[in-house]
Amino acid sequence: AVVSSLGLGSVIEDKLVLCNSDKTVKLWSVCSGKVRTITVVPTASQEVLTDWSSEQVDHWLSRLLPDHGETGLTGPDLATMDLDALVGSIACDEEKKTRLKQSVSLLRAFDGIPNEFLCPISMEIMTDPVVMTDGHTYERANITEWLTAGNCRSPFTNTTLSTKSIVSNHNLRNIIQAVFFLD
Repeated sequence: AVVSSLGLGSVIEDKLVLCNSDKTVKLWSVCSGKVRTITVVPTASQEVLTDWSSEQVDHWLSRLLPDHGETGLTGPDLATMDLDALVGSIACDEEKKTRLKQSVSLLRAFDGIPNEFLCPISMEIMTDPVVMTDGHTYERANITEWLTAGNCRSPFTNTTLSTKSIVSNHNLRNIIQAVFFLD
């Protein structure tokens, strides 16, 4: 791979990657003469729990309770608030409150979401994790898009993939669902 540094960015083959001071990453990919811009904004998972903003808390909660709405809760609230008071401030049924308590307890123990639960392409919690021949796990939709775009290298290591075989990672999916999802 051809890599050259441009100060705040890098060129990798036909891609330009820029890291901005607002913690976004922009990727320009030139495929078939077309330029595509992808903006990746860091999610709550990339910071310690006490640094999460109310938007990041709401984003995390939307994975657990899709119809929860804005709570005004922040990372410090999740990290320090009494669990019963915290869960009581969120409208949901008793079963979901029990699971929410478990999820908050695990977030406190992990001090955020474990990196192993995040797709290295999107940095979002995986819902359908799959393993590739590079030994790394990705969200199925993200790695499928990567492969469909004609890439034959690992998006994580940049090594050549021996095959484009995708194998479901059932164990990781079950753990993620048990910890973070209520459905």
